[in-house]
Amino acid sequence: MKPTPVRTFASTLGLALLTSAHLVAAHECTVSDAAGKYGYTNSGTIVTPPVGPFTAVGHVTLGESGTFTGAQTTSIAGNHFDETIQGTFTVNPDCTGSATVYVYHGATLARTSVINIVWDIHQNEFRAILLTPGTNVSLEARKMAEED
Repeated sequence: MKPTPVRTFASTLGLALLTSAHLVAAHECTVSDAAGKYGYTNSGTIVTPPVGPFTAVGHVTLGESGTFTGAQTTSIAGNHFDETIQGTFTVNPDCTGSATVYVYHGATLARTSVINIVWDIHQNEFRAILLTPGTNVSLEARKMAEED
């Protein structure tokens, strides 16, 4: 059977789609791709001791060195605090990772949290859960647009 222009086009299109699907599936997350400035919300409950609701909104800059800094406004059981954060994070090829977060009130260390993280495939967003015993707190973050 002699190839026709339609068959040739269909074969080429099919091969192109398979190749691009393979490239998307092969994407691995990296610290470099995760680097940037994110805005986030953090919410849940501090269960033990029974403190109550926890909410925070803030921004964080992840560096290519695996460190980060940021600031947030936090409400714990209706009491509001301006806090700064800093720490370290990891990114695994499967787009999971972890972080150790140091939270400060002024120059005083208020608390330390360890979190587990998962990034979306383009590393424009991540979600996390705090692993602190007695908490039920999650975090959602989205990469902020770069300045023109």
